[in-house]
Amino acid sequence: MQPLGLDPLSAPLELTSGVGSSNVPTHYCSVTLDLRVTQFQVYAGFSAGLDELGIGLLGQEGFFEKFKIMFDYSNKIFALETR
Repeated sequence: MQPLGLDPLSAPLELTSGVGSSNVPTHYCSVTLDLRVTQFQVYAGFSAGLDELGIGLLGQEGFFEKFKIMFDYSNKIFALETR
């Protein structure tokens, strides 16, 4: 969160689950996602749980509800359409 300029101490905290873990401390903030073709506000959760892997997750609420996503894993490409 700090590299994005967000203060985890002022962000609401909830315990979440997913990716094989439960009771994961997750801080929530309103942020703007900029996908070059569109920008939108989303209430996003941030957790240190995946920091060591250098990845993040996008959830069903706030992201996947706004877009239709197509993955072509073998060619390492994806496409998205707004709903």
